[in-house]
Amino acid sequence: MPEKPLSMTLADHAALIGEPCEGPISDQRALTDALLQRSGWPKPSKLPNGKPIVEHGHCSVSHGGGWVFAAHSPVPIGIDVEAATPRLQKARRRFVGPADQPVLDVFGDNLDTLCRLWTAKEAAFKVFGSGLDFLTGLEWKAVNSHSARATATVQGMDLDISWQQLSSPTAWLAVALNNEQA
Repeated sequence: MPEKPLSMTLADHAALIGEPCEGPISDQRALTDALLQRSGWPKPSKLPNGKPIVEHGHCSVSHGGGWVFAAHSPVPIGIDVEAATPRLQKARRRFVGPADQPVLDVFGDNLDTLCRLWTAKEAAFKVFGSGLDFLTGLEWKAVNSHSARATATVQGMDLDISWQQLSSPTAWLAVALNNEQA
């Protein structure tokens, strides 16, 4: 465990903290709680659909790929972290459709791109807490090397999505922000 958690400020004063964590889900949840406490962040409660909430602003948590992360923002936010593993290739037909071609065109059709798509869609789902179809739920408007703009088709709202490749252990982190509800 690093002495100091990974911390960054995102657009609109959103903040993100995280650190590596190996082990079972119980260890990941315990480290998430400890990370929040060490950072002085409130522990979120949950809505009936599982979406975490805090008293002031918006939050999201994620664990996977050997990492735990938490984020908070004045606007709706979702985060996801995952390792690019072959299980994404097996699940591809459930979350990659024709609307995802702009992402495939920019990054190529490979395991890292599948991980970018999965984490982006999971982060977008977390912005709303429900109602995002993983196969057809995002219409990509602009895609560049580290970020994208997409419209959540059911909600009709634009999202700013950014990706970061993490190392030690290697994983992809996606952050989705709904700046329309600022």
